[in-house]
Amino acid sequence: MVSGTPLRFVVCSLNLWRTRNWPARSHPLAAFLRGHRPDVLVVQELSPEVRSVIDVALDSHDRVTDAFPGWSRESNIYWHRGLFEPVAHGREDIGQPQAERGLYWVRLRRCGEPAEDVVVATAHYTWPGHPEELRSGVSPRPAEARATVTALARIAPAPQAVVFAGDLNDFFHPLRVLREAGLADSFSALGRMPRPTIPSVPAAGGIPSVADWMLHRGPVRPMSTEAVDFFADGLPPSDHKPLLTTYSLERT
Repeated sequence: MVSGTPLRFVVCSLNLWRTRNWPARSHPLAAFLRGHRPDVLVVQELSPEVRSVIDVALDSHDRVTDAFPGWSRESNIYWHRGLFEPVAHGREDIGQPQAERGLYWVRLRRCGEPAEDVVVATAHYTWPGHPEELRSGVSPRPAEARATVTALARIAPAPQAVVFAGDLNDFFHPLRVLREAGLADSFSALGRMPRPTIPSVPAAGGIPSVADWMLHRGPVRPMSTEAVDFFADGLPPSDHKPLLTTYSLERT
């Protein structure tokens, strides 16, 4: 790639469903990753067993290695080592009742281009069926979105490039909070109708809903976005559909 030209890269967000129906899902997951090879992968509901499969399938990628247990049991971020090099990473508390959840992030620098960074972050907001929400009738997700906004403003002050993706378990109030803070979701930015990201039939049942989102701000723009129906041996990689977005990173 010629130096100075915009970098196009593919980001995938996937809730991995921990070890439900495992190891039957290991081949579909590996086949999806080998076939699509996203340049950046953010995951939720990670487990050591699933992480081992990802490490092999994405052998051209690196991921965050950190002593905090959530990086192996909750979320992590992978990147293609030929495109990006890591600058910093961290995990921010966004007030969730689950001890290891939070905002996981890494600052990536385009290889050979010190002026081009992008902060990639992921979170898994609290499920609407959490016992406290059932008891109180109050959703914690708007507060989690506000805490996300505060953390991202500190980690990557505007106009730095940010891509935030994950399982937000909602489609309304948290999105409103994030949009009012200047983050645009990939569907709306491209004039696309959001597609349900859960469930992946026949892996799971339930009412189809848009739970997974990818948002951005700063000098990065989406070029395509899709919730992917993928199957191998009659099974999908997870009960969530992978969300794939191609971005163009402009010079900051």
